[in-house]
Amino acid sequence: MNALQSFGSQLEALRGKPAVWHVGTVLLSLTVLLLFGEKMAASPAYAISVAVMLGAVILMIIDFRLALLLFIGFLFAYEEFNLTSEQAFVEKNIENTVIAVTLFGVSLMDLVSVVLLVPVLLREWRHAVETGRWRWFRTDLFLLPLLAVWIWGMIPGMANMHSTSDFTWDLRMLAHVVVFYFIFSRAFETRRDVLLALLVGGGVFLAKHAMFFYRFISGGGLETEMYRRVMLGSDLPLTALALGLTVAALLIFDHHRKDLRAAVLLLAVYFIVMLIAGLGKLTYLQAVYSLVMIWILHRRQIRLRSVLGVAAAGAAAGAIVFAVILPPAIRDTVLYALTHAFNWWDALRLYGDLSFGTRLLEIINIWDQLVREGALLFGQGWGAAWHELSVHMPFDGGAFAVEEQYSGVHVQAHIDAVTFMLKVGIVGTLIVYGSMFRYLLTGIRLYRTSMPPWQRWTLMALLLMIVIFAPNYLYFIRLKYLLGFALAGITVFAATHEQEHSDHTGIADSDHA
Repeated sequence: MNALQSFGSQLEALRGKPAVWHVGTVLLSLTVLLLFGEKMAASPAYAISVAVMLGAVILMIIDFRLALLLFIGFLFAYEEFNLTSEQAFVEKNIENTVIAVTLFGVSLMDLVSVVLLVPVLLREWRHAVETGRWRWFRTDLFLLPLLAVWIWGMIPGMANMHSTSDFTWDLRMLAHVVVFYFIFSRAFETRRDVLLALLVGGGVFLAKHAMFFYRFISGGGLETEMYRRVMLGSDLPLTALALGLTVAALLIFDHHRKDLRAAVLLLAVYFIVMLIAGLGKLTYLQAVYSLVMIWILHRRQIRLRSVLGVAAAGAAAGAIVFAVILPPAIRDTVLYALTHAFNWWDALRLYGDLSFGTRLLEIINIWDQLVREGALLFGQGWGAAWHELSVHMPFDGGAFAVEEQYSGVHVQAHIDAVTFMLKVGIVGTLIVYGSMFRYLLTGIRLYRTSMPPWQRWTLMALLLMIVIFAPNYLYFIRLKYLLGFALAGITVFAATHEQEHSDHTGIADSDHA
């Protein structure tokens, strides 16, 4: 412990010498440029990635909180780093885009994660050295069962993994959530910090939606199959989140001027249009149950006339999109689906790509494999693959990679819960979602307490993130990070609530709550 205290004292002394940090920053920059100079000259994407990484490190040294806020802005702008390299995205499945760049064989996003994690660990370590104990929040306990499942999945995974890369990929599904929960819960100390982070992300998201709109009316976007795509998959859940927040704003900020309420209503209609134009069937469901949650929490404030007005606006927007925006081929497909809703075989063939048919056949195959292997309760471990033995999957290049479909061996499913069931069984799956559900329940309890409107809106954003992201979006990197942020935000609200309503908060240092 004496050695730790000595090292902590030395670090504290260096913090008071700006010249040391300036020299260190220059030396770090020169070292990075020397290491990656050749690759930076050969690839613009690589050069931008290294510049982003270096800038993140420098900004982290200058002002860590500001660096973290800008990182959240980046998460909400994430898709633009793919769409700005359209040729690479279409022809090489985002190879050579900024997001796909690796440094030292590790993805850029993982390195940024480490860069953000290290200073938080050092700060917490210094705090532990000074006080003699680590700083814990009561809601940290919710993640302990999830961590136990994460560790448990490694044991059978050692024997059943399809490949080492599949094993490490599965490990990262939950690791990213936990790591960013730790970063955000320790770096953002007040409810206003959480609000500021949401405003930064929301501002970037609105600006990006303006780019979506401009891209569409100017004929831009990606040509995929029968329609022009102006945003990618992981932006649709954020659009559902934005729709829920605009509807919640109409209820929470009910004392504002009528012209402002009209603007928010028009914004809600816009997000409805974007959801429909995005053709994300799962996102429609997410938007519906998000709005149902808002209705349950605000059922005494919602009038039937308001519900009918929003429904009519949404129906009108949907009709306009269907009649004006969608190409004839897509309209025919939608009409065919509606008129053959009870013809299950046709539905399986129609929805073969990333929809009901594929998901149903995945469940049948994975369930059959787990039963045969006696692994239904505890799964086959991280990195395990499932095989098309019970039902052969119809070939569809959009559902899985071509080589996967030829071999009939897959390591993921399109439903996160089914993937978890394969890896850690029914028991592990219930524990994973149970841990996240406890944060949701804690947030709902806090939401029912008395607090200013801006705090209720902030808490609603966190609740919607959990409701939308947790069920089926852990394979999207940036949504895992934002889920960690949402869980951390609930922790900040819970800690400050305890601080306000009791003399003893259960937190080692309540000043950092």
